[in-house]
Amino acid sequence: MNFSSLSNAPSFPYFPEEKIRQAADRFETPFFLYDEGRIRENSRHFREVFTHYFPNFEPLYAIKANPNPHVAKLILQEGFGIDASSESEIWLAQRLGAKGMYTGNYTPEAEMRAVQTSGLLLNLDDISLLETMELIGVPDVLSFRINPGIGKGSMKSNVFAGADAKFGVPFEQAPEAYRRAKAMGVKRFGIHMMTGSNVLDESYFETIVAKLLEIVAIIRDEAGVEIEFLNMGGGFGVPYRPEEKPLDLDRVAAGVRRAFDEAVERYGIISPVMPDGS
Repeated sequence: MNFSSLSNAPSFPYFPEEKIRQAADRFETPFFLYDEGRIRENSRHFREVFTHYFPNFEPLYAIKANPNPHVAKLILQEGFGIDASSESEIWLAQRLGAKGMYTGNYTPEAEMRAVQTSGLLLNLDDISLLETMELIGVPDVLSFRINPGIGKGSMKSNVFAGADAKFGVPFEQAPEAYRRAKAMGVKRFGIHMMTGSNVLDESYFETIVAKLLEIVAIIRDEAGVEIEFLNMGGGFGVPYRPEEKPLDLDRVAAGVRRAFDEAVERYGIISPVMPDGS
C-alpha cells in the first residue's frame, strides 16, 4: 500500500494517515477503518443543524448505507433512530434497541408482521399494501411514501421519484391512499418521500419539501386527513470528485424551514413535526 501518493492527493479532505499506518501494521489488508470521532462529529453536526430550525427534528439513519452494528451504535448514541427497508434491517434495529421507520417495496405478509412487533413506524410504499395491513392488523399510526412527481440524483440510477420511478404512491393517488387508511381505522398519519440520492444542490431540498407540503394540503382538503409528521427522506450528497463542494447543511435546513413557513401561511396547514430518513 503506497501511502505517500495518497496523503498528498487534494481529493482527500480528511486522511488520518497515522491511524491508517497503525491499522495496517496490526491487521491484514485490505480492511475497513472507521474513525469514531469523525462519525460522532458528523452525526452531531447533522442533528444540531436541523434541530436549530426544527426543535422537534428526529434524525433517522438509513442502516442500508452501512449495517455494521458498531457503526450504527455510535450513530444511535448521537440521537438517531433507524430507517429500515428489509426484514434483516428490522432485526438489526431490534437488536440495537432502536426506534424509527420501516419502508419496504412489495412487502410480504411475514415482513409486515415483523414490523408490527419491532416498534418501527410502518411506512407503506404502495396502496395495494393496505390489503396486507388490514389482514394482519391496522396500526394507530401510519405513513405513506409519496412520489411527488419530481426527483434528482447524482446519476440516473439515483433518481427515485418522478414519472418513471417505481417507488412510492403517485402523488395523484395520495388522497385516496389516506382516505382508505382512515376508513380502515388508522388514527394518526405521517408522510414520507425519498426522491434521489447524493444530491449536492442545497436549493433542491427546499423545492422538494415545498412540493410535498402542497400535497399535504391536498390530502387534508380531499381526504380530511391532517398530516402530523413529515419525513423528507435523504439524498444528502457527499463530494466524490475534487471539484465538488461539500453540502452546506445550514443552507439546506434554512431552505426547508422557509418551505415549511411559506406552506403554513399559504395553505393554512398545521406545521408537521419533521423526522428525517437520511
